[in-house]
Amino acid sequence: MATNPVQSAQTKKRDPWIIRTYAGFGDARQANERFRRNLREGQRGLSIAFDLPTQNGYDPDAPLAMGEIGKAGVSIAHWRDMEQLLEGIPLEQINTSMTINATAPFILALYLVVAERQGVAWSELRGTTQNDLMKEFVARGTSIFSPEVSFRLSTELISFAVKHVPNWNPINCCGYHYMESGAGPAEEIGYAFGNAMLILDALRPTVSSEAFEQTVRRISFFINSGIELVPEICKVRAYFKLWPELCREEYGIDQVAFRAGCQVRSLTLTEQQPELNIIRVAYEALPVVISAGARVNALQLPGFREALGLPDQQEQLIGLRTQQILMHETGLGDYGDIFAGSRIIEELTAATAQTARRIALELRESGFGTAINLISEQLTRLLAARHARVESGEIIHVGVNAFTGEIGLTPAAAVADEVDYGALARERIDALREWRAQRDNAAVAAARERLARAVTSAGPTMPATLELARAGGTVGEWAETIECATTGRYAPPILDRAAPVQRFAVPATRRRIRIALGKAGLDGHINAIKLLAHACMQAGMEVILAGFKQTPAQLVESALQEDVDILAISSLAGAHLEIARVTLDLLKQRGAEHVKLVMGGIIPESDRDRLRDLGVKAVFTPKDSKLGAIIEQIIAVAEAHDA
Repeated sequence: MATNPVQSAQTKKRDPWIIRTYAGFGDARQANERFRRNLREGQRGLSIAFDLPTQNGYDPDAPLAMGEIGKAGVSIAHWRDMEQLLEGIPLEQINTSMTINATAPFILALYLVVAERQGVAWSELRGTTQNDLMKEFVARGTSIFSPEVSFRLSTELISFAVKHVPNWNPINCCGYHYMESGAGPAEEIGYAFGNAMLILDALRPTVSSEAFEQTVRRISFFINSGIELVPEICKVRAYFKLWPELCREEYGIDQVAFRAGCQVRSLTLTEQQPELNIIRVAYEALPVVISAGARVNALQLPGFREALGLPDQQEQLIGLRTQQILMHETGLGDYGDIFAGSRIIEELTAATAQTARRIALELRESGFGTAINLISEQLTRLLAARHARVESGEIIHVGVNAFTGEIGLTPAAAVADEVDYGALARERIDALREWRAQRDNAAVAAARERLARAVTSAGPTMPATLELARAGGTVGEWAETIECATTGRYAPPILDRAAPVQRFAVPATRRRIRIALGKAGLDGHINAIKLLAHACMQAGMEVILAGFKQTPAQLVESALQEDVDILAISSLAGAHLEIARVTLDLLKQRGAEHVKLVMGGIIPESDRDRLRDLGVKAVFTPKDSKLGAIIEQIIAVAEAHDA
């Protein structure tokens, strides 16, 4: 008889937090093998990473999915994919966190359909849909619809889940992504709580007082944990202190527990001396588990080579073992609130909470749309200030601006994820075509029509979303239906040019250089582009923002229309070689070889020469952290063209 991977992961006594790894790659069967292996190794909950097409509401055969299928997570299109993803994992025994936002209603519907097929009552399901669109607009970038439509879909999912899936967390209001984008402890808390209050304020008039109280108690959070130990310990304590106070004071609901999951800070992880990231990750895990009075419910740790590429099985296992050492060897679970009564801790906690309260209430008063603009502008300023402090040496970043040079340790041979992504893409597209041919397409069409009517009539959309999921509809069809029924896909601005940001130490151009900055593919992280855009403007360049989530054809068209000297493309999802080939071919076809291509992103060092051989004039990886040096190279590329 096969061993139940969930039961085999249980320990003799109750563990003080849920150990997770953030996992998902390839297709559903490949990701399922990873899940079951990690559960056998001691993981106690699932944290599902979906690929960028799934997150952005595209099926595998969509043109924008090219090069990204199964790379940043698992490719899921319909209920059969979800069923294969969870095969052999009893849903009533597992806590499942799904990092999904714009398409969260449809992905939750697929999960519920699989539960039905397993014979598991929805009331037995435990887990979380992230479902936080605020941070998507200002930090992460996988939004699909306008702020108004996004806010509506998010709140409708919450109302539905509270009523029909009572043990589910229908939203994770995220502080995590704000800290990754430059926020400090008080801003992280304030933005997360301000967003949560905006959502609760919108839901309050639509439900009974009993249902509203249950909604308040089901709100959960996803927080960050950085390397600055004392401020981070105080931040976690401020989270736990302030949320119950706000719920009592603003909504009259007492004894609300602050419930949160955590991933530690990825912004600190370096391509230089990557072995040190193992130490950083362990230190960053401490603040959220060290004290019983302020301990998160679940924790996941990134791969130590995250600055180089997606984590493989070996890296995930190191992260898992790091948590197990913290849990079982340090004895943290044997003590209560070890910082109670500490003057330093209590004073800093109170100050952090006070500032966070002010920020949260200001955001609440501003409204959802205005809050997006406010947070975006503030994050740009904070990110630029932090980067300048690193460049100046005010913040010591070991291996980057101090104690540099490679260590030279060679980790044990990695258990590589041997995936032929080209073959995977072809298989996924063929399987999708077969699925569409075999399903009841009349039922799918009827469900899509019902969903469109629900959207346009301002009625509840979750029943129609469930109908489409049961009928065999796909994530792309769900997103397309809502696009057509509303205002289409929404393209938020990359940055506010007028935002006051730190001056960088960059060289000045000798002539007016026109540079187009854009992101190819579906990854929405734009922090690097924000910094580079301001640095280019400060150097005297004319900056054209070509947008993000763009195809190579769209970026080339923007470059030609704007008559630029340089096209700078950011790529973070592993599709850089394909993007470079297509872009250079298109420039050649259009007779525009005078437009020079430069690229940056999470690009393995081994691919730098391959990109240069293709014709890319400069390649920037996380090792290239000095904006002045980057600008100098861009100027050199432009001047080489002049010569």
